[in-house]
Parts: sequence; C-alpha cells; structure tokens
Amino acid sequence: MFSKSYPLCHDINEMTRSDDHMDVIIGFSTGDIVRYDPFSCKYVRMNKGGRMVSSAVQHIKWVPGSEDLFMVSFENGVIALMDKGREDQSFNIADFYPSEPQLHPIHPHKSIKHNPISHWNVSKKGIQDFVFSPDRQHVAVIGSDGYLRIIHWKEERIEDIFSSYFGRLICVDWSPDGNYILTGGEDDLVTIWSFHERTMVARCEGHRSWVTDVAFDPWRCDDDGYRFGSVGEDCQLLLWDFSINALQKPKLVSTNSTYMLFIHILFKIRNTTLLSSVVVKPWFPPLSPEQITIEPKKSLIKLFKGSNAPIVPEQKEADMPVFHPPVKNMAASTLQPTTVRVVHADPCVSVCFREKSILTTDRRGKVHIWGRPSPDETVLSP
Repeated sequence: MFSKSYPLCHDINEMTRSDDHMDVIIGFSTGDIVRYDPFSCKYVRMNKGGRMVSSAVQHIKWVPGSEDLFMVSFENGVIALMDKGREDQSFNIADFYPSEPQLHPIHPHKSIKHNPISHWNVSKKGIQDFVFSPDRQHVAVIGSDGYLRIIHWKEERIEDIFSSYFGRLICVDWSPDGNYILTGGEDDLVTIWSFHERTMVARCEGHRSWVTDVAFDPWRCDDDGYRFGSVGEDCQLLLWDFSINALQKPKLVSTNSTYMLFIHILFKIRNTTLLSSVVVKPWFPPLSPEQITIEPKKSLIKLFKGSNAPIVPEQKEADMPVFHPPVKNMAASTLQPTTVRVVHADPCVSVCFREKSILTTDRRGKVHIWGRPSPDETVLSP
C-alpha cells in the first residue's frame, strides 16, 4: 500500500481516545485514507487508489464532538464528509465548478452503508487547510486560489469569501472564543479577520518569507487580548499580542479625498437597506456634517462603481455568499510582533502551543520544544 504513496496529514479523534484505543486517520498522496489504531495495529483503508476522489489528500480532521465523522480536503479542490464505519463505493461525478461561488453539495449514496456522506466541489485549485469554529457550526477553508471561505458546514452553505492580499493562503486558525480567524500565506503576512463583523481587522508584518503556520495560544487569550504565533519559510517564530489598542492605524493618502468621504458615508449608513450587505470598519478621521454634501442612494451608487474602497457589493440573492475583495495596504491597520526568533536552520512547517511549552517543526522533520515565556518576557528559552 505504501510503495507508491506517502502520508501527508493525520488527525486523532479525541472523543474515542482512551488508554488502550486511538482512532488515527491518515491522508496519503494517492488519495488513500487509512484509519489506524496503534494499540491493536489494525487499520481500515478508505478511498482505495482514489476510488471516490482521485487526488492527493491535503488536510483531514475529525468533526469536533463526533466519534464517527471526519472531513477531508483534496488537491483537486474537493471536500468530502465521511463516516469511519461506512464502506467505499465508486461513483462518477464530472468536474463541476459552478459560475456562482455557492456550494452545490452532492450526496452520491442514499444508502447509509457507503461513503462519502457529502461531496463539495469548492475550488478549481487545491484546498490547503481548514479549521472548525469553536461552536462546531462553521468551518474556515483556505485554498491555493487565495480565498478564505467561511462555510456553515451543517447547512452546506458558504457565507463569506475573503481574498488574500497576494498569492495563495497556506494556513488558518480560529480563536478560542470564535471571534477571530488567522490566515497566513505567500504574501508574507498574517491576516486577522473578524468572524462576527465579517471584515479584515489587520495585517501582521514581520515575516520575510511565506507564512506556513499560525496558531492561537489558548493560555494567553482572554478579555484583554489574544496571543498567537506564526512560523514561516524564513525559519522564524514570531509571537504576537493582539488587541484593538495595539493596532497601528493605516496610512491614508488624503483625509479629504473622495475615497475617505465615501468610506465615512458607508460607515454611517451601513445598516440601511441599500447597503445591507456592505461590511466596512475602516480607520478614518471624523468629518463634520458640512463636509458631507453627497446625496444618498444615487450618488453613492455612482461612487460605488468607480471607487477603490474595500467594500462588498450587495448580494444578488439571499443565499449567496458575500465576497470581500482585498483591502489596499494604505487602508489596512497593521500589527507588529512582540517576539522574533530564528528557531530552525530549515524552513518551519508548524507551531503548536501547549500549557508549558511551544512546539515548532521544520521541513527536515525536526521538532523543537521551547519553554514558554512568562507574560512579562519576550525571549524564548530552549
């Protein structure tokens, strides 16, 4: 089975884990999925030779709170929901990527005996990573097309689509309280997104190459702020302390420009029917009422068509997702790291926070365990 394939990802089911049992699912380059118990050395092979989806497995995760269900993403842009107790059955689905960005889920088998439970063609390019929300209702999906998609996975519906500043996205994480999402990618940036306000909050500048992994520190996230870490191909580990007060306001070209006036008016009337789908929360200086002379509706629509403002068009249909184009650099708030340290000689792959340590890995397979900094320290001790 392993002569022509190699493992790419894995996950452990915390619901069924015990002193003598462990459910480990492993995704392979051939599309094979293996459920393995290291205690009994028994395994079950699924999607044999790409029988259901003929593409490499990019990411695989157990559905939080479930003993049987897991989600898997593939290099061809497909996401499948599967059950560990069901059998494979081949099915033929033509490559179907709808012109509109909403999901068109396919449920190939009515029988409860066969996988997959559901099949989504999300993108024409690979799905790099995904993470479930703490409330277990949503999943944040990132891909090689540079988009962050927020999917209500139980209703099988995309709610928001955010665009990266540049290039593909590589990693994603969700804050413990469910308020914020982190992404990192080829633009050398860590980006903070607000889930509830449905907007970009800030870009985090500090890496000198692609960001390969991001993670919130659950032991340093509270009402006062959020600690998170990131690693990249620059071999560095960066620690960040995020709060609204820590953000650096964007550098705007002109406070009296049409763009600024437009943003101000949009913010004023964001709850009106005309622009109910617009999500804008920029930094801007206050404008006096006499400066605002533009009539609403018709004048706004004219400005809307010719503006470079980071806005989202009104949804054509109620069930369509909101698309958020990238915010220009001059209009984006920024955050600087509190700790920067080279932790490997080779490009880093992942970062993980534990109660008493921080784990980092690199491309050569080395794992470094670092003593955790105290709240008042900014230096890591090996």
